[in-house]
Amino acid sequence: MSEEKKKTDYLGMGLGMGVAMGASLGMLMDNIGFGIAIGTALGVAFGTAMNQRNKKE
Repeated sequence: MSEEKKKTDYLGMGLGMGVAMGASLGMLMDNIGFGIAIGTALGVAFGTAMNQRNKKE
């Protein structure tokens, strides 16, 4: 078995967490569609940033 560090794809994780948080934020604002859209955009942005940071290491 290889001793390489296991690399994680953070894009999916960020997207899932963003949608969940966006849905809850949307319920608080009484506009669930807007909340999910904002959560998705932020999740993709954070997931991509984490992937880039992980590549450098």
